[in-house]
Amino acid sequence: MDADEQRAIDEIDAAIREVKEAAIDDGKPLSDHPPVDARWKRADRLHRAMELLDKAHKDIDEHESDAWARGLKHRALHHIDEAQKAVHDAAKVERHE
Repeated sequence: MDADEQRAIDEIDAAIREVKEAAIDDGKPLSDHPPVDARWKRADRLHRAMELLDKAHKDIDEHESDAWARGLKHRALHHIDEAQKAVHDAAKVERHE
């Protein structure tokens, strides 16, 4: 794992914390987790990570009337954006190797 991948993981973890906090506040369940497939090649994992980050960004970026939840949303979106940048950087390194 290189520094870009670690940065992406750190940002994803931070986004997940923000989303979980918002979900808890809304009374939503936290048990829905997709399985991890460790057999994928690095390039495939990076591609899938970007797909999931894009989906997460779209899912979270909806109108929020509650100011507290809006703050969580914006922080989560920031972390997702940073994770997307890190995955993009990791993919550039992958192409050059």
